[in-house]
Amino acid sequence: MDLRAWIDEYMAYLKANGYATRTLAIRLQHLHALARFFARQAMSSLEEFRTRHVAVFLRHWVRHQPWAKISLGSKRPSRFQPAHHIAAQYSLRSFLRWAHATGRLSHDPFPLRAPVRGLYRLPHLADYLRFVKEQKGLAENSLVQIELFVRRFDRFLEAHQVRDWRQLQVQHFDQFVRQQASHNPGRVQRIHKILRGLCRYLYSLGSVDRDWAAALRSPPHYRLARTPRALAPVQVLRLLDSIDRRSRGGKRDFAILLMAASLGVRASELAALRLEDLNWKQGVVRFPPVKSRHFLSMPLSAPLVKALSDYLRHERPPSSPYRHVFLRLTAPLQPLTPGSVSMLIARRMRQAGIRASGHQLRHAFASELLRIGTPFSTLQELLGHSDFSSTQVYTKIDLTQLREVADNDAEDY
Repeated sequence: MDLRAWIDEYMAYLKANGYATRTLAIRLQHLHALARFFARQAMSSLEEFRTRHVAVFLRHWVRHQPWAKISLGSKRPSRFQPAHHIAAQYSLRSFLRWAHATGRLSHDPFPLRAPVRGLYRLPHLADYLRFVKEQKGLAENSLVQIELFVRRFDRFLEAHQVRDWRQLQVQHFDQFVRQQASHNPGRVQRIHKILRGLCRYLYSLGSVDRDWAAALRSPPHYRLARTPRALAPVQVLRLLDSIDRRSRGGKRDFAILLMAASLGVRASELAALRLEDLNWKQGVVRFPPVKSRHFLSMPLSAPLVKALSDYLRHERPPSSPYRHVFLRLTAPLQPLTPGSVSMLIARRMRQAGIRASGHQLRHAFASELLRIGTPFSTLQELLGHSDFSSTQVYTKIDLTQLREVADNDAEDY
């Protein structure tokens, strides 16, 4: 099989995604060695290359390259064997993943992560996740959280020799919740809610002889007990002023922070924003539904239009195949993930000397709207809350209006 055409297309893909010239040269050396390896092995198709061929290819690479030294590899445990000569192995995996993603290879010898479906030890877990997704209609973020803790619960029960649902004991739930909430006690409510849903599903199937959901009693939690901590306007201005837009990534980060502060959107909504969601003529930006089922349309202010256009014209790669607005600065130049946006905002806050989280920009947005007298029904729509109870918590931060109400009522006495 002649791999030269595929290698040329792969190198064009790497170049379009912003990989450095040195990286391209190293990958090209490894892939030319792979082409020679295919010729020596008389392989007629890329489908014949399996995981077991990795060690054979690496020996071929080292044997035919006098300057190629066998390295011990990283100290971290790896699923990929053998662990030596990581650079050549990484080039091989990346090329095969690209071939699989573009349809040239039917199987992926090196998946980025093992698929979740079918890997559960206990029965009905995959069916429960399918039921939650298809029947309950939850948001994508909620589905990710449910799948995460269900997978962890399955592994926990396997470690404790629980192979049948009827072997469950109350101490299993207690130990699992204590383990998962050891570093974050605020998780207890969420974990109990996910486990209760799973237990009710298993009870409805008859897989357990009692409804364990009744035994999962969380500590009392009052919806309006906590007051949202919002950044002061002077802190928001200091944060924006601290960004040098002439430095690498400054234009992108300034646009992200200005959008988060002036529109109160979540990190997940910023990450999901696409170029077609920006309506420049009408001055409106439309955020895809992330935690709700509806698109959220917000006005584009003049400073925000200027910041976005500055980033799109002078910093965002013009030839990027992705339609997302905010991309990475280093190769591969892929869209930012919600976690990347959150870490980006947190890093900029630390650099500005502000001890806060990115979500406090959202609280600052809501606090400022309440200060100027925005009705709560409008605030609910602007924040993208599907349930009004999520907006009620902001009643506690509108102290100015509450004081005025108290003063007006006192005048009648």
